[in-house]
Amino acid sequence: MQRFADPLLVTLLFGWVQSFSAPHQASAGYHVELIVLLLTALVLPSGKLYQSYRQASLWTLARRITTSWALVLMGLLVLAFATKDTANFSRFNLSLWALLCWALLLLGHVGGRKLLRWYRIQGGNSRTVLYWGTPRQALAFYGQLQKASYIGLQLQAWFQPPGSEPLTLPEGMPPCSGGLREMLRWLSEHDVDQIYFSYISEQDMTMQDMVRIFGDTCKPVFYLPTWAQSSMRFQVEKLGGSHAIGLWGVEDSQLDRQIKRAADLFLGIVALLLLSPVLVVVAALVGLSSPGPIFFLQDRYGLDGRRFKVFKFRTMSVMEDGASPGLQQARCHDPRVTPVGRILRRWSLDELPQLFNVIHGSMSLVGPRPHAVDHNEQYRKLIPGYMQRHLSKPGMTGLAQVEGWRGETADLQAMANRIDADLRYQREWSLGLDIKILIKTLLHLRSPHAY
Repeated sequence: MQRFADPLLVTLLFGWVQSFSAPHQASAGYHVELIVLLLTALVLPSGKLYQSYRQASLWTLARRITTSWALVLMGLLVLAFATKDTANFSRFNLSLWALLCWALLLLGHVGGRKLLRWYRIQGGNSRTVLYWGTPRQALAFYGQLQKASYIGLQLQAWFQPPGSEPLTLPEGMPPCSGGLREMLRWLSEHDVDQIYFSYISEQDMTMQDMVRIFGDTCKPVFYLPTWAQSSMRFQVEKLGGSHAIGLWGVEDSQLDRQIKRAADLFLGIVALLLLSPVLVVVAALVGLSSPGPIFFLQDRYGLDGRRFKVFKFRTMSVMEDGASPGLQQARCHDPRVTPVGRILRRWSLDELPQLFNVIHGSMSLVGPRPHAVDHNEQYRKLIPGYMQRHLSKPGMTGLAQVEGWRGETADLQAMANRIDADLRYQREWSLGLDIKILIKTLLHLRSPHAY
């Protein structure tokens, strides 16, 4: 219904908005309505707007709507220039039409799916699933289904390999229905919409066994690896005749990197010029308040793990090298921090000299924050995928910082949360995301977690 309704709605809105134009402009718009109808009917379906988003992010849908609609507008502009029709249309009316259609497409698709998700939470539009795995894996799987109840997946039955330890199950979770033999009998006698499995073992149930068993059904089958990390992207690619699953890495093209570099260079120079009076004042305060140099240079890991010198205003009474073993992070009421340094750190003013790093190219305005070399060597052994954050240039600010994961990492989980945000930033990067992070950073310069 939406596939047919969207082009009709867009075309009707075009005619309605054109009716506000001058008489010669309104008549000129009639022959364009057919082009609007056809172009919208061709472009929007190619943007994957009409597929299922049961298990996909609605942010992805919103981005696809925006991109597809931008392509429609671009196509209309190209045709208008080619036919020399641009003078026959009011810029204001066309802008109003473009914004109205974009808003209505978002409302119809994203809003409609939000209503559908609410309906699924109430128990409607559900799909039944079968699960194969240990009790602990089944418990975690059931917890995910309950946490994401808007997906509408209901655990119909689950089965376990031999020798599994029994666990106390939460209320509402169905009990285990048996082992492999019982599962094969159940599949032959019952119907289910989807199959999920996690357990594989070289001793009894190998991946080949699971592929053979579940491949003999007529149901969609999904493998849930227990070793997966939330930061992994799981993108399937072809390597000759084989499949390769991409776990980590960035997908930005050379053009993306050039656009990001151009934005860094332009905004970095503008910021340096505008903030030069502040830099001079802060430099004078640092130099007069305590003995020592004004700037503090420390080794950090940058793009591809290469070392570089990061610039900061000196805020401590010590000048420790970033590679010094046992290097301590700044903590609350740290006696090493000078009185002026405490103010600078609280308002992130000590980071301003990193604009020189941005202009030089060793850093970006937005990206994973660079850690001291010693901390890198410590955490890379504790957090899987830690060093993958260096596939992007380090930034003056980042997604982790605007989400609150800044300052001292008192425990391993705090650092793991920061790394998860860094890798998520790599996976979801766009110029729009950079702008959003920069705006949030400016609105929250002062932080209670900056020591």
